[in-house]
Amino acid sequence: MSFLDRIKKCNNVDDLSKFIPFVVEGARVGWIHHEFCHVLKKFDHIFEFFEKKICLSPQLLTYQERTMAIDRVVKFLAEEGWIAQRSDELYPVSTGYYATPFFEMDRSAISRFGVSAHGIHINGFVSLRNEIFMWIGRRADDKSTYPGQLDNMVAGGQPVGLSLLDNILKECAEEAAIPPDLARKAKAVGSITYQYEENNCLKPDTMFVFDLELPSDFNPINTDGEVAEFKLLPVSEVMSITANTTAFKFNCAAVNIDFFIRHGLLLPENQDYIEIQRGLHK
Repeated sequence: MSFLDRIKKCNNVDDLSKFIPFVVEGARVGWIHHEFCHVLKKFDHIFEFFEKKICLSPQLLTYQERTMAIDRVVKFLAEEGWIAQRSDELYPVSTGYYATPFFEMDRSAISRFGVSAHGIHINGFVSLRNEIFMWIGRRADDKSTYPGQLDNMVAGGQPVGLSLLDNILKECAEEAAIPPDLARKAKAVGSITYQYEENNCLKPDTMFVFDLELPSDFNPINTDGEVAEFKLLPVSEVMSITANTTAFKFNCAAVNIDFFIRHGLLLPENQDYIEIQRGLHK
């Protein structure tokens, strides 16, 4: 195993032709697997079906009309087991983070429609005795996605109606009991993009990455039940776990690798260095 293996895991889409474009007002907003298309034909008043694309009906003219129509589809998909139960966390559906959204969709259905999701990932670290230590979370065993896997200190999707800063403050409070004054010190250090396929669902996602250096006497405490425990580990140990195991959630491993590069711990002498860098920005 290697760091490059972790990056390849994030970008495991080998054949995009298995998916058909999902189009709204002439713009592609997602990708739908061919084997899932027949499920949507029940809703021929909401979707239009063509040989090479599926379009949202042009009869749905407004943001609210589209959102309500898609919500009916999402309820059906949850009832029939095509997606997880609704999360009641709504994501914008658009051509990109800075574009005006066409409508919003429950988070549980986003990857089924191959819509690009965005999120924040915060590396919490401490400098002790000239060495970096990282706060690592372990996801709760009852989480619906990737239970028990290791995670970045704070991470969460970017829902409708919140700025990145507002989301940082919310997620820091919920996941690690980080007070606002401290959470505001999180530094934006870049973004990571990837294309991940799982169970005929596509995640062409973007993570906004932040570093937060914490006082040595601070201990994160989970408040929303989504994290089983936190551990403060030497960065050398985090590097070993990331490279040699699959203990980290797939995209959190990529956030770790980005941290190692930026902090001069993973160097160009590594023969995979250039390919790793490319893989962080698919």
